[in-house]
Amino acid sequence: MSDESKTRCLRCGAPDAGNVARCVCGSSLLVDVVLKEAVEDERLRFALARAIALLGAPAPAFSEARKALTTPDLPIVRGVFRAFAEKLLAVFSAHGVSAVLHPTEELAAATPPSSSRWLRVVPITALVLGGVIAGIWMARSPKLASATSAVTDLVPGGGTETAEAAKPAAPAPLSTKEIGRLASPSTLSLRCEGKTGSGFFVEPELALTNEHVVCPPGKMMTVVLPDGRQLLGETLKRDAELDIATVRVVGANARPLKLGDVTQLEPGDPLVIIGSPKGLDFTVHEGKVGFVGRQYLGTGYVQVNASVNPGNSGGPLLNGQGEVVGIVSLKIENADGLGLALPLPYASKLISFSPTPEASARWEEQLKRVARDEEREIARFKQDTGHPALLPVRNVEGLGLIALLVERFDTPPTSVKRRMELEAGGTTCTLDVEFDDWRPLSEAMNQEKDSRRLRWFISRGLTSGVHLSGARLPVESCSLPSAGTAWLKVGQGGENPERVEVSLQDVQAARDIWNRNPAGIKRWEQNRWRQRQENMRTREEAERWRSSFSKARARLARFEAERDQLKLEAASGKQVSKRQREVDSEVKLASEQLADLEKHATQQNVPSEWRQ
Repeated sequence: MSDESKTRCLRCGAPDAGNVARCVCGSSLLVDVVLKEAVEDERLRFALARAIALLGAPAPAFSEARKALTTPDLPIVRGVFRAFAEKLLAVFSAHGVSAVLHPTEELAAATPPSSSRWLRVVPITALVLGGVIAGIWMARSPKLASATSAVTDLVPGGGTETAEAAKPAAPAPLSTKEIGRLASPSTLSLRCEGKTGSGFFVEPELALTNEHVVCPPGKMMTVVLPDGRQLLGETLKRDAELDIATVRVVGANARPLKLGDVTQLEPGDPLVIIGSPKGLDFTVHEGKVGFVGRQYLGTGYVQVNASVNPGNSGGPLLNGQGEVVGIVSLKIENADGLGLALPLPYASKLISFSPTPEASARWEEQLKRVARDEEREIARFKQDTGHPALLPVRNVEGLGLIALLVERFDTPPTSVKRRMELEAGGTTCTLDVEFDDWRPLSEAMNQEKDSRRLRWFISRGLTSGVHLSGARLPVESCSLPSAGTAWLKVGQGGENPERVEVSLQDVQAARDIWNRNPAGIKRWEQNRWRQRQENMRTREEAERWRSSFSKARARLARFEAERDQLKLEAASGKQVSKRQREVDSEVKLASEQLADLEKHATQQNVPSEWRQ
């Protein structure tokens, strides 16, 4: 690719600034990267798809890239800035594959391919499996961790010429210094029971922030203002699902921030956030729009490429004119300088918000796209969990490598043996691994602090029948290279794109652990087996108690219902006195039996949940 084509419009030849969507001639400066010839070699296709996926969004995920490489003359990515296109072309060139650029309007009517997968993995929290912290929560699902979801343009119609023309030209952006000077006096720092957060004023005495940083209603919190004043704040309204809340700060008399139009944002636009990261009040950060409409738990966020840290939560997301367009809400785990901000229109149920008709139309289009993304993720999740799915392997001190497996079962399994392959440098090691401590996915997720995520999964029916288990990988039997990368998959032979990368250094370390202490690992496995047996007996005992109480209550309820019906029949003149005496006797007997069962359960220290 020549310097000329790198830096100039593909239509008129005018200079390409690199961070705007349209040329002075009106043509799109966004481009599509199109494969010239299909990649026939499977090994090359695998390596190239992996390299493409590693670029991150808007590049497609591994499986989609691998599939796309079999079809020439179709875009690998659509509607990207030239800088990203150059990175992608460099990856193609490094693998000896040819690709070209086309102006994005040539294929504007096509539907952008989704690049997220249901089980892309992002570490969120630990799961306790058989007494071992082995865990990572998966997010190839509707969880954000697919930091590879497709970019969603906010223009109705997917970015056509007509829709672009409908958006008014934005004024020249202010500098970060100017925005900080303009907006900082309208922000605040919140403190409640050790929690620190940020917020901003939407009325002289009303601030908007995140729900997770405020005190419960009725409990006062400390509010620090930029002029040094410390006032008291009280939570007025809150929405736990969206993680937003309003706080009344009597006496603040602050100048509210001007509310902006989030639907005008495009990838690459400048942003400013103001907050209290690590307790450093009123810190100003600059950044850029990464994506707009990032779907997470059914909500479309603005992805922010800026330094987001604890304490930024609830702070304002400001556009280039210093207008607030969102609320900084989440930091993407294990990723430097990436966060999510909730678009301001979501807060319309808590604050007064009156967008223009054009902005409302664009917002409705965004919500429809987010809903479609969510439905696709749900469908993929339900389909893919019908097969064993590996999560990243964990290196546990003193034990070695622990594999986590997710699978859907009609009935809870006890023990499942899976044949797995660990491959490196053309050498394959076959492992027979027994997964015998299966936990319902909802139970594992209950250990997460983010109950919102659990509620979302349950409400969408995604945890039903899905179980998770962990097992030690017996890599001491493997003879593999000592350096580089190995790949672990479930099954034997054939192609399986759902492979998990394992460091050969970790494999060697696991072998060393075994060589140093095989007896200790065997004891751990025996103890784990005994604990599982004890847990099984406990579950069986719990089920017997629950069944006994259920039958006793059902018997009492049945006779009580019949007694009430007989009273009605007697009042209407029917002769039922004999049956009434019999039923009264049965009610008395059933009540006594239930009372005896309660007494016996108390003597045996039976937990209350077993008596339900």
